[in-house]
Amino acid sequence: MLILSRVRSAVIILAALAISGTITSCQKKIGDVLVEKAIEQSTGKKVDINSGGQNITIQSEGQKIEIQGDTGVWPADMPADVPKFSGGQIKAVTRADTPEGKSWNVMCENVTGNIVKNFEMQLKNNGFKNISTIVTSGESEGGMVSGEKEKLKVVLMTGKGTASLSVVKEL
Repeated sequence: MLILSRVRSAVIILAALAISGTITSCQKKIGDVLVEKAIEQSTGKKVDINSGGQNITIQSEGQKIEIQGDTGVWPADMPADVPKFSGGQIKAVTRADTPEGKSWNVMCENVTGNIVKNFEMQLKNNGFKNISTIVTSGESEGGMVSGEKEKLKVVLMTGKGTASLSVVKEL
């Protein structure tokens, strides 16, 4: 009886460990499913979310959004006409594909230097027009610069050591 009881206990413990290991490995997937359902209920559209590490992809009826966290890498698919912003450390990149076009958002930290005026010059050198610049600090470290080139729109906003570069390419 004592041996049968120990064998039964060992089987129960092994089964519990196997189940908890399966639940733990699927926990992200369960989280993805819960977020998918919440988005689907609020938008009425089918959504598919895949996450792994610091990357998340959301797809829905011809639209796709990719979020890459802590990449440190300039997006390889960024249009070549957009000047490479190198005034800080890239912390996240977001891409979106829609029937209307594509967009990129590059978030940077540890931004220093005369970046607003420098980026303005880079836009002009790359043929951008309708350039609008607002400088909020004496050192040109804070502010905004935007420009357009054909169906390409670029906006760089900076301040307090951070920067956000938004690019939209209309189809």
